[in-house]
Amino acid sequence: MPLTTCMLQSTPVTPMPTSTAAPPFTNTLPPTDTARPPAPTFIPPIRMQIFRELVAVQGSGVWYTDACEEIARRWGITVDAVKAIDVEGIEKGWLMPTPQATPTPGPPTATPVPTLTIEEQLAQGLHAPWAAQDWEEVIRLVKQILAINPDYDDMVQKLYAAHVNYGRQFAAEGNLAEARWEFIRALEVKPDGGEAVVELWILAGRTPGPLIVPTALPIPLTPTQVLPVMTVALPQAQVVRVIDGDTIEVSIGGKTYRVRYIGIDTPEIGEWMGPEAAAKNKELVGGKVVGLEKDVSETDRYRRLLRYVWVGNLMVNAELVRLGCAQVSTYPPDVKYVDLFLQLQREARQAGRMCGLLPTPPPPTQPSPSFCDCSGDIYNCSHFSTHAEAQACYEYCKSLGRGDIHRLDGDNDGIACESLL
Repeated sequence: MPLTTCMLQSTPVTPMPTSTAAPPFTNTLPPTDTARPPAPTFIPPIRMQIFRELVAVQGSGVWYTDACEEIARRWGITVDAVKAIDVEGIEKGWLMPTPQATPTPGPPTATPVPTLTIEEQLAQGLHAPWAAQDWEEVIRLVKQILAINPDYDDMVQKLYAAHVNYGRQFAAEGNLAEARWEFIRALEVKPDGGEAVVELWILAGRTPGPLIVPTALPIPLTPTQVLPVMTVALPQAQVVRVIDGDTIEVSIGGKTYRVRYIGIDTPEIGEWMGPEAAAKNKELVGGKVVGLEKDVSETDRYRRLLRYVWVGNLMVNAELVRLGCAQVSTYPPDVKYVDLFLQLQREARQAGRMCGLLPTPPPPTQPSPSFCDCSGDIYNCSHFSTHAEAQACYEYCKSLGRGDIHRLDGDNDGIACESLL
């Protein structure tokens, strides 16, 4: 018998057209045995908590943007990370009640307990020291997390923020040497960290000596980029007042608006270099007609217009960074010129430009004593044979910005290990 006669004969089925119309309304209850979607068995507890806190803040009447910024400050993450968690929470229904399964006869089954990874356990442990401002413990935990997973959440930003906060804590206590060292560590984590550089500026104004920024920072130099040239017509405005280094008031059609420069930040008037930045801004735009270029956002949370400000073919935002009067400070989605700003900032730092101020030449570096290690609190006076050795180690560590790291000068009179005299 031919093989084809043994094969099952099938009649082609014409597919039914799929209707896109909504089904007709019916008051008939669905059958009780309709299959229900399974409940999720695991929700990352940290992200779910952040999502619920965001919803709670919004529920109190706070605007969405302000609520995201509040949660970002509370958890030490970026606003973009908060928004991403918000989208995830909405998609996964983290605020919806978990469907209850219909009880079935038989022995009860244990509900699986979500298992946290080591990174998640360490991240949960960050909450208490962060709230207590125990920055040393925060830095220790974050470094452990990054050692396990360098890309975990926003831990690089957390490490940078912890070093900056630790430095501010030291500065408030009057320990300016340790404060400076923490700000330098912050820049090693994030070379374009504007907050750390501003804090170093402030320290340089409070303490004698130069502004020390480590030369080992990964800041590659490339040929100077050409400043952009505006070739299209921009809305024009008359500058009526210069408020500080990055904010002006303008008149448009007889109405006054406050304008905040996009992508940069300058010290406040009462801070070190604040008056110099304001004076340079006034020199560039004071009393002039300027062009206002919009990026994506119209205004910031304070209702100030967000703009790139042009005087002829010169963008004032970029010029302030090039002169060392401003630091790069970007907030997505307004990042049109961020690459240019970062390059100008690198070159300004390498050239030592500080808004018209002449940088103090660094003092001669003392030779490193072969017996002295300034990486931590290692020695006491009993480790030195003579007072000269102890004094040399003390002076060497101070020249590196580590201060009296070994605590050899108990009475802070500048003389180490007086017991050896």
